[in-house]
Amino acid sequence: MSRLLVCTTLIVLAIPANAETLAMDCVLPLRPALSASPALLNEYGDDIRAEFNAYFDEAQTYLNCLAGASASAQAEVRLVLDAYREMFQ
Repeated sequence: MSRLLVCTTLIVLAIPANAETLAMDCVLPLRPALSASPALLNEYGDDIRAEFNAYFDEAQTYLNCLAGASASAQAEVRLVLDAYREMFQ
């Protein structure tokens, strides 16, 4: 039993410990209200612009996170594919 534990530990330690980004780590930003009356735009225009600017910043962060999650998933698939190829060589 202790041999199995040692072998398992060595295998786990041999796997690179990359910080993976998963799609569930990515937070979709809340969409700002897309309609406002001319009176609201006149009175709260600066606040509304700030809300949209924050949304666009958060959307960029979200898209970058999704790209990171995609890269992590592709790396994982390549790792498994390489192990699969080695098993059946």
